[in-house]
Amino acid sequence: METDDSQPLARAPRRSFSKKAPDVRRQELIDATFRCLVRLGEAETSVRTIADEAGLSLGMVRHHFRSKDELLAETYRHLSAQLQEQTARALAEAGPSPGEQLHALVMAGLRPPILDRDYIRVRFLFWGLTHTNEAVRRVHEEIYGRFQQQLHDLIEQTARANGATVDAATVTLAVMALLKGAWLEWSLAPDAVDPQALVAQILPVLRESLS
Repeated sequence: METDDSQPLARAPRRSFSKKAPDVRRQELIDATFRCLVRLGEAETSVRTIADEAGLSLGMVRHHFRSKDELLAETYRHLSAQLQEQTARALAEAGPSPGEQLHALVMAGLRPPILDRDYIRVRFLFWGLTHTNEAVRRVHEEIYGRFQQQLHDLIEQTARANGATVDAATVTLAVMALLKGAWLEWSLAPDAVDPQALVAQILPVLRESLS
């Protein structure tokens, strides 16, 4: 029996391809940057290692981010946004008085998921980079300026509600230093240190100064 060679060959089925939205791709790269920083540190993290970690090409990385510095800065901004979200929830759950809001703000970053060894470790890494990386420094100033103002406002409101006069700027810096210290002590000995308990030891002093 003769075959009809004139019949066209059946085409192979097309491989399906799911094109992700730009914001999804950017978040994948930010997450990959975070994992690389945890595993490799900043010096050994490169655009190539980030691309490999995300399972994407170098071209795809450069399509969304112009440089490693931009990736680092946006990763720092993303970590800050996570803390902002947790803080917003804590403030929404707290009582309406300035003192209750201040207490919620101070304690918000001292519990999971923010209280996580990788998260805290990378936050300290970024603090170090503010001395040498301009892109990271700009994000740091934005982040800390916002938190410092929020804390300062609540300290002033609490003192005003209690009829007290305080140096709100100095108290604000003292509280910020206390919170950094609590993170540091916990990161060095997470099984032995309760950062909420550490800060709770100082809160009576803060309340007294604002009364």
